[in-house]
Amino acid sequence: MTAPTPARTPRRLRRRGRAGIGLALHDLVHDRRTTLVLLFTVAAIVAPVMLLFGLKNGVVATMIEKFLKEPSNLEVTIYGNTDLTRDWFARYGARPDLRFILPNTRTISATIDLVATPERAQTAVEMIPSAAGDPLLPPGLAAPAAPGDLLLTATLAAKLRLAPGDPVTGIIRRGGSGNLQKARLDLRVTGVLPEDRFAGDAVFCPLALLVATEDYRDGLRPTLATTELTDTLAAARTHFANARVYAVDIAGVETLAAAMRADGIEIRTQAEKIRSLKALADTLAFVFQVVALIGTLGGVLALGGALWVNVERKRRSLALLRLYGFGNLTVVLVPLAQSMAIAIGGFILAYGGYLAGAAAFNRVLGQNLAGQGFVCRLGPEHLLAAAGLTLAVALLAASAAGYRASRVDAAECLRET
Repeated sequence: MTAPTPARTPRRLRRRGRAGIGLALHDLVHDRRTTLVLLFTVAAIVAPVMLLFGLKNGVVATMIEKFLKEPSNLEVTIYGNTDLTRDWFARYGARPDLRFILPNTRTISATIDLVATPERAQTAVEMIPSAAGDPLLPPGLAAPAAPGDLLLTATLAAKLRLAPGDPVTGIIRRGGSGNLQKARLDLRVTGVLPEDRFAGDAVFCPLALLVATEDYRDGLRPTLATTELTDTLAAARTHFANARVYAVDIAGVETLAAAMRADGIEIRTQAEKIRSLKALADTLAFVFQVVALIGTLGGVLALGGALWVNVERKRRSLALLRLYGFGNLTVVLVPLAQSMAIAIGGFILAYGGYLAGAAAFNRVLGQNLAGQGFVCRLGPEHLLAAAGLTLAVALLAASAAGYRASRVDAAECLRET
């Protein structure tokens, strides 16, 4: 007896493999009621997990991401007034965790009266310095460039009934009731800041305007007129009482706050709010992981148990395969191929259920979450991961059934008939 040539051995293995897969699929079609039960079992396990992760990657992730990128949550606020030099600004401006920094004047000096008409006026409006790269400015809205340019918040613009391009008069007051003086400035509105960026009445202006008004109130300038507003006013100042500081991200808030406290500066941040949200995100991630683990274990037990019972139920058929000359590989491939086919079919059904559920979530819940993005969403990478996990679970479940099938003894099964 001659041994098979090396060229025939792989061919024979491929024939046996195709035979095992063909028998497995034919058996699934023949026993279609059991097959449908298994398909719906897989779909019932996978679809809820997909919907849950769709919610996690939809509304929950969107809300958390929006919070973490909200400029106001990235601000490091200097409490009170201090003494900040140009060297201090240069040192912090070079830090990689800093996104935006701009000198500011004393809070008590940063107010202005605005008059559109005698009937439309607002007193003691907060002045906030702004420049290119200001995190509070939405895309497409340029920072005020000339010293006489202003950005109005939406609430203030509505009260004064002003729009971009309109002129407005600014009044700066100094002195007491017995010697009250005021300067009038001809200013121009260049834009309106949306309310979701800044809630309240305020004007965003170049730093030069703030410096000029502070010098006028401190008596360093005898007069203040529109023609005296120049860009060199801010450049000549070497010390500032405050600053607007924004970090690159949430981690940068902590590092910037620590550095500024080490410099002896008292600051305020949204640290407690940030910690609460990060704790919520970690809790939700843990919940999703537990649910996914339970779903995976449930899928392994349900599918593995069903395949094991199926092998036990068809022991005689598997024994006959051995008598007909089919080897161990063919017999083992039967439950493996069936498990993979059931996993693929079940995943397709689960995906259909996910699409229906996601559409319902996005339609019903999306009305209450306008502007928050998708309520339920899974990207292509998530779907591929879900499909891969489903197939991995199927293989894990089929391994026990395949081992049981390989241990079926033909003579023992025939003696039972």
